[in-house]
Amino acid sequence: YTQTVTMILSRNRVATFLLFFLVAGGLLVHLYFGTSPAPTPDPGGSKQQDPCRQRLGRLKDLDVKFPIQYARRDINVVYISGMQRPSVTSVDEPLFPKVQIVDPGKDPILEHCMPPLSLEVSSLPKKETLDASNVLFAMSTLLGRLEDSIPFLERWLAHTGADIFVLVVTSEEDRKPDRKKMAQLQSHMRDLGIKATLVGPLDENDDMAHRYFSLVKLLYSKRDKGTQWLGIVDDDTFFPSMHSLITMLGNYDPRQQQYVGGMSEEWWSVVLYGLMAFGGAGLFLSLPMAALIDSNYQACREQSGSSAGDMRIQECIQWHSPVRLTPIPTLHQMDMGGDLSGVYESGWNPLSLHHWKSDWWDDKRPDRWFPLHVMHLVADVCADCFLQRWRFGDDTVLSNGFSIATYPKGISDAELGKPEHTWLGPRTVPDTFNPGYVHSFGEIREPLKLEEEKMQYMFLDAELVDGGVRQYYLHRGLGDEMDTLVELVWIGQGEGS
Repeated sequence: YTQTVTMILSRNRVATFLLFFLVAGGLLVHLYFGTSPAPTPDPGGSKQQDPCRQRLGRLKDLDVKFPIQYARRDINVVYISGMQRPSVTSVDEPLFPKVQIVDPGKDPILEHCMPPLSLEVSSLPKKETLDASNVLFAMSTLLGRLEDSIPFLERWLAHTGADIFVLVVTSEEDRKPDRKKMAQLQSHMRDLGIKATLVGPLDENDDMAHRYFSLVKLLYSKRDKGTQWLGIVDDDTFFPSMHSLITMLGNYDPRQQQYVGGMSEEWWSVVLYGLMAFGGAGLFLSLPMAALIDSNYQACREQSGSSAGDMRIQECIQWHSPVRLTPIPTLHQMDMGGDLSGVYESGWNPLSLHHWKSDWWDDKRPDRWFPLHVMHLVADVCADCFLQRWRFGDDTVLSNGFSIATYPKGISDAELGKPEHTWLGPRTVPDTFNPGYVHSFGEIREPLKLEEEKMQYMFLDAELVDGGVRQYYLHRGLGDEMDTLVELVWIGQGEGS
């Protein structure tokens, strides 16, 4: 019996030793040779084994000429709950690596590669918290202009719960509405999630100013028990954040007479039109204020001789109410012409932007409007980071969704604290201490010489991709110089908190 037990124990020791040897050996092999990590998700949809490898076929769809100088950087968004958006955030590293010459007909290994960059932003608001059904919007426009505006309206208005009533005519010469075309556009807008209702003018003899003024009467007649505010806008008004707009209106008691809106940034326009809400920036009336205008509608209509509909609203309020405008500086009328870089690169967090149908965006394509609906896509992964600024090192500033600017001599905090006066104007106002923009911009700085003191990589295009947003910024080469393209891929981390 003793011998049998000894043999069993001996065999068990051998088996245990063999098992230990096999496990240990496998572990050593694993540690020595390693295993291939799971491939990093590529927002473009292709598998990416090497972080420096980038398939460039998608560049063929861009409006650029090849070969081209190219660089790419991935940005991981880090959400910080309760974070206040700064005017500019400094980062102690370059934004993108050295550029290299590429052609989409080839599939090169990028020689200059950098790991993903992490940038902190405020948390994304939860989608289910957005309810703008307490606001009724309205605009007056031409059918053709409305059709052009639909992609922009979809970006800020779709799936928000807010209704919009659009008063349309075919043209100023033909004020009879095209009912068939109206029905087609209304159906299209509703398919996109825009709660739109298209109507003809209350009076077909009304000119543009009368049609605009009639929007108050129209909206007031469409109110329901949940309506608190009436918002009147232009067909080229854009709200980057409906959450922020509703939050702003929540600061004012809608049970009282309220007249809320944005003034012009240009002192000449303020002197000419007065302290009024300019419709392009956004004009908001509480229901009690709208009721006052509605009850005095015919008298105000006959008394006013103004050729501007938003001024007619201001006059009617002035004549029949002690309430005056509550100005909201972040509602932007954008009454400037020419190169608006100094505004879009100022680090502001705008509640509204106007005049995106302006005649300046691309000097090679003067018919191209500001593509705000595409520029704004990055907000899907980083909330109010649209137009937010980051400075990399002391010479590169990203104005998110607008440009990447490099400054050969660097750029200081003091300089970034003042908008660069790139736009035309101001128009002269005699006998005034306001040189043009003090009331809206504060102190501004002189424009820099492009290509000498400042180089701009202007926003070219963007697209939603799996898990993020892909942006392209382009600097056009001078003469025989190659164009330079920078690709930024913003990678979100979920819905936020």
